[in-house]
Amino acid sequence: DTDLYDQYNVTALAVGMTINAPTNGSDGKKLIIRIKDSGSAQSLTWNAIFRAIGVTLPTTTTANKTIYVGCIYNNADSKWDVIAVAEEA
Repeated sequence: DTDLYDQYNVTALAVGMTINAPTNGSDGKKLIIRIKDSGSAQSLTWNAIFRAIGVTLPTTTTANKTIYVGCIYNNADSKWDVIAVAEEA
């Protein structure tokens, strides 16, 4: 629920994960998703509400590395526009 949280944290991810549509998106609302696995790479699947803008959505984690995904809600298109993806070096 993006009315309650601006950041969603996933830690010790041990199996593949589907990132579902967040609730209560409002135009311009920001959302950060932080993901880290439990030591082995895991698959990531994104709900169609997430739309990559100038970036590529990650489809797997890298073992023991943190990934940040930055999103802004676009009310006109009913999409979470993903505008930033960064992975720990």
